Amino acid sequence: MQEPFQDIKDLIHVFLENIKQQLPFFEAEIATLIARKEKDATVIERQLDTLLSLTDLGIADELFIRLLEYYKSIDAEGAAFYWKEYDKEEEE
Repeated sequence: MQEPFQDIKDLIHVFLENIKQQLPFFEAEIATLIARKEKDATVIERQLDTLLSLTDLGIADELFIRLLEYYKSIDAEGAAFYWKEYDKEEEE
């Protein structure tokens, strides 16, 4: 007999694996933003929002922190907001 909810667990596993396969895309995007010294907060924050949602799934913490460290040099107050949001997720 199959374990209850096994189908759901399998779908979640497949979903997470598919997201992990997208990490090289995000790595390239972050590297490009930093290399071209992007200053547009809207562009950076859009990526931070996406990465923050991935960190909630246990994925992309390193990328989030890398971009956040860069963003801190652009907008310290904005970066502090994202650090607080990240810390909240870590506490939960």
